[in-house]
Amino acid sequence: MPLPRTAAALAAGAAALTALAGCGSGAAGPQGVEGETRTVSGAGGEVEVPADPQRVVVLWRPTLAAAVRLGAEVAGTAGDPGGDGGLAPFLPPGEDGAGLEIVSTSSAEDGIDLEKVGAVRPDLIIGVDTENGAQAGMLPELEAIAPTVLLEWTGTESWRGHLAEVGEVLGRQDEAERAEREYTDAVAEARARIEEAAGDPAEQEVSLLRLQSAQEVRIETPDSFSGGIAADIGLARPEGHAEADAGRDFISESYENLERADAGVLFVMSGSGYPEAPETFGGGVWSELDAVRDGQVYAVDYDVWGASNHYAALRVADEMAAALAGEADPAL
Repeated sequence: MPLPRTAAALAAGAAALTALAGCGSGAAGPQGVEGETRTVSGAGGEVEVPADPQRVVVLWRPTLAAAVRLGAEVAGTAGDPGGDGGLAPFLPPGEDGAGLEIVSTSSAEDGIDLEKVGAVRPDLIIGVDTENGAQAGMLPELEAIAPTVLLEWTGTESWRGHLAEVGEVLGRQDEAERAEREYTDAVAEARARIEEAAGDPAEQEVSLLRLQSAQEVRIETPDSFSGGIAADIGLARPEGHAEADAGRDFISESYENLERADAGVLFVMSGSGYPEAPETFGGGVWSELDAVRDGQVYAVDYDVWGASNHYAALRVADEMAAALAGEADPAL
């Protein structure tokens, strides 16, 4: 089955960020950039950046994943306060980012510590331009520290285009294309595992349910991060799961309407944002679901399944395949 969004993701990155000719070596560019430079275009306009940046600050955790995958030297990153900053789902397996300097909260809306950003002496800053424009509003202050490129982020489905765009900013387009091939290969492998064990993936109906709180559950649509991966594998979704409220990538429901999340296989997501969530399912309203009665409920980590980046995507594809191929234990 073809992956129609593969070419689109790379094309979007190439169109949004076009690297122009180098500006020579030894001359100082904007923001005091020295040495060989390139001009790239981001959401904030054209920016002259180092041709080979050595100390990159990223203000969005999916950007961290993209920069690390592309081989950049990350000097500072966005992260959660305390602990390891919640960085593990945005890094290669086995790494937790303990040595990375956290210069901003994980939210694009606030929390950038300009003093910390300056202290790590970046030669390039990569941020995101979200709907509320918080980082765009700080652009003058960031540009006073280092050349700053803002990339548009429209939602959790943005990760593939974002990876391509970061590749353009860093001048590592070839590596971005290799990363894209890694993902498409992982999806093809997941599809093959499912087909061998259970038959045509298009006949395997799955539901992706996030436990948001004690009052709210969210059904992930095909426009979400995990929903997009399920779509790329070619898995079927229950009727009504392709629609989102107010253009969002999820459908908000109460537990009283939990039956709307039912499917042949149900993936239940919970994570650090809801630590009191149950780990097993069967009593109360859960007992009314066919997936529960059939033993086809799988508990997965939303910190990964909602992480919207390359490393997480590889893991989600593998975990979906493991469940549908009978290689994983249900949460009952």
